[in-house]
Amino acid sequence: MKSKEHLRFTISPFLVFILIHAMQFGPEYVSMSTKPIQLAGQDSWISVILCGISFHIIIWMMYRILNRNETDLIQIHKRFFGKLLGGGLNFIFIGYFLLIATYLLRMFIEIIQVWLFPDLNTWPLALVLLLLVYYIVAGGFRVIVGICMFSMLRYITILSLFFPSTFYHFSNLSPVLDHSLNEIVQASTTLTFPYLGVEVLLFCYTFIRMPKKSEKWAHLANGITTASYLIIIFFSLLLFKPEQLSTEIWPQLSKYKFVHFPFIERFEYIGATSQILWVIPIICLSLWASSRVCKLIFSVKQLTVLPILLIVVFILVCLIPGRTRIEALQNLLSEIGFYMIYAYIPFVFIVDVVRMKVRRTV
Repeated sequence: MKSKEHLRFTISPFLVFILIHAMQFGPEYVSMSTKPIQLAGQDSWISVILCGISFHIIIWMMYRILNRNETDLIQIHKRFFGKLLGGGLNFIFIGYFLLIATYLLRMFIEIIQVWLFPDLNTWPLALVLLLLVYYIVAGGFRVIVGICMFSMLRYITILSLFFPSTFYHFSNLSPVLDHSLNEIVQASTTLTFPYLGVEVLLFCYTFIRMPKKSEKWAHLANGITTASYLIIIFFSLLLFKPEQLSTEIWPQLSKYKFVHFPFIERFEYIGATSQILWVIPIICLSLWASSRVCKLIFSVKQLTVLPILLIVVFILVCLIPGRTRIEALQNLLSEIGFYMIYAYIPFVFIVDVVRMKVRRTV
């Protein structure tokens, strides 16, 4: 099936790898190892693998839904549940993507405030970053994918985590399978939030040239994300004990303190500021998805509604004062994402299967 979008607005199937990986591998990695290690200790790497496998299943379900209906989730909602209920479900996703953009922007500003400029106000940096986001999103979907590709430079900072090898304690990795299955599963549920991002595929499906050929690239992106999270978990286990992680808000950023160069005195400053390479692509994709849903629901131009959504995000960011509210928003998004991935997408998949069987019998 050919995409319904004009050819010049579409991307090649292999770029789905960049798209999904950029959405999944976000700044949540700076704190993702704390909860699973506290729950499953040295066995938390098993939880990473289990969560990665479950997302492979979800990606498979998503492609079955999208390929059979040959359109995005916005139209599928209207087709399955009618104009009124379907529009309501689409409206929920507008709020969901706006909350993601709000959380990530506020989280990045907090990192800058804690690590670099303690006296920095929230609103000036939020304003500058949202103006940058507007410029990127206004360029269109292909420009956003290009920014996602550019953000792959962030792997340079991850390679620096190999430097503190002299501080590794390999005894922290044993004994293996020392925790119960229930503890390992509980740890894997806490990893749902870092893995979120594959759901954007439901909204950009029609922008993929020959979308059925892109499924293998989506699975590859999820596999690379799983491998990256495994490395992060192993680094956390080698450098910290579970009781030490309870006092660390961003253990991945703390690791940069172990990196020393003759020409760089505080490498953690680079590690903190480089988080913008994680944040900007996800914020751009989230605002693109929410503005596109608004475009199709309210029949308005995407560039007309985009400034309104940016103002909403700006206000919400400025209304979040500190760490407590940021954690509350993270917990809310984690819970919403968990039910969306493991309940709503399978529900839509079952509805689609039933509809297909009913149509064949009629």
